[in-house]
Amino acid sequence: MAMKRILVSVPVEMEKALEKERKERMLETVPETIRVILSEYLRK
Repeated sequence: MAMKRILVSVPVEMEKALEKERKERMLETVPETIRVILSEYLRK
């Protein structure tokens, strides 16, 4: 699968929520967390 890098700015509140989600899912990075959440969302 080809990958494309995209730079995204998020509010501080969203960053805190993503960091919390990252820890709960035991993922290494916030970008990885975003990819997992988007993947789940787009499968539906």
